[in-house]
This record gives sequence, C-alpha cells and structure tokens, in this order.
Amino acid sequence: MKKSFKKILFTILTVFAVFFVVSCGNKEDAKINKEEVLKKAAEVANDIKSGNKLVNTIMEIKGGVTAEYIIDSSIIIEPFSMKLTLEQKGQDAKVTTFVKDGIMYMSNPVDNTWEKQAATFETIEPFKNALDTSTEIYNMLKDHLDKVDIKEKDGNYVISVPKNSDFIKESLKEQMNSIVGQNPDFNPDNVTWEYVIDKETYFPKVLSLSFEAKLDGQDVKVTTTNTLSNINSVGEITIPEEALNSNN
Repeated sequence: MKKSFKKILFTILTVFAVFFVVSCGNKEDAKINKEEVLKKAAEVANDIKSGNKLVNTIMEIKGGVTAEYIIDSSIIIEPFSMKLTLEQKGQDAKVTTFVKDGIMYMSNPVDNTWEKQAATFETIEPFKNALDTSTEIYNMLKDHLDKVDIKEKDGNYVISVPKNSDFIKESLKEQMNSIVGQNPDFNPDNVTWEYVIDKETYFPKVLSLSFEAKLDGQDVKVTTTNTLSNINSVGEITIPEEALNSNN
C-alpha cells in the first residue's frame, strides 16, 4: 500500500476512534435514581457480544467547506471480527475495512485493490471497546451527578448535561490526547452531549455530541451521532474472496 494512502486511512480511523468512544436535556425526572441507571448500563455492557454502529459526523469549517462522513460497522467481540465502511457524502470513494482471524483487509479506492496486514492489539482494541460506551460514560458522570439530567421518553432513558459543562470538555480533551497525542491547542467550546439507553435492557442506543474548536488553525464545528443497533444479533462476518486473495 502506498504510504500516503496508509497515512490518510490511519488518520481517518484515528478520528473515528475518538468519536467512537466518547444535545442538551429537558427537565429531570426526580423519581429516577441517576447513579443506579448509569451503573446498570455499565454493568450490562459486559453482556454485549456483537452489534452494529452507525456514526454520522458533520464537520463545518467556518467560512469554508462542510463535509459529512458516514461510518457503518458490524462488530463481533470474541473472536474479534469487524466490517467497517467509511464514506464522505457526495464523494464516490468508499473505504471498506475487514478484520478477522488477526488479519486486517483494507480496500484502496484509488486503484480498487485490497491490502492486508496483521491486525495488531493497538489497532483492534479501540474497536473492541466501541460497543461499550456505557462504562466510559459512567466513569465520566459518576462524580458529577448533580449536573446530570435523566428523563424517560418513548421507552428510553435520555441522559444529558448542561451545555458546555467543564467536565465534558475535559473528558473530550483527554480522549483526543490519548489517541492523537498531546494537543494543548485543542479547546472544545459550545459542547452539547446526550446519551440514550433502552429502559428495559439498559443497552446503549444513541450518543450525540457537538462542539466547536480550532483545528489546524481553522474554526471548526463538529456534530456526531452514534447509533447502535442489532445488539447480540450480528451474524458471521465474511471476507470477500478478492480481499483474501490479495498479494499486497
């Protein structure tokens, strides 16, 4: 694979991982035990063995271009396997990635070929954790329950925090720094955050996040929505023959 394409793909997947593991609320229902709801959601995360996740991210550059990225994935935790497609809305190119049996297969939209390489622990681990958003969220919110609102709506618990909460901003900075390295210039602002879980199963359903920041000297607004579905119902992930037979 050409180094330039590898670098672009790595950057895309890194950004994807940031938003994979990290909207303002209405009046809180006083009858809901906030800590109990969050703790139960974290506990049942261990019961999630597979699922689909759809990530829609819109990046708006002030006075410039707006780009929308769609990431659609199916994940089986053990033994780990995954199919992931990434595309930019309005563009023809689509990158497809498979991981199975310790091998990563990546499509190259430039020349319509497949590349394969060993899937390292560092590569796989963020995606293995992608379906367990509740543990990270519980750890983030447990010391700030006075700022957390939880309401019931349409058979779900809708969890939110006040706009621009300092602890959410700090968590976002930590997530970014842990993946792409220390970036003292990354200071998210106007942050909104909302999390929806199923009232009966406590499985996650939707995580929404938006913020504004200066990235590479440009003012950018990022809005991302993560939707989980088909939990514990993903069938076998099959690698296409052309990927298996690739010599690259």
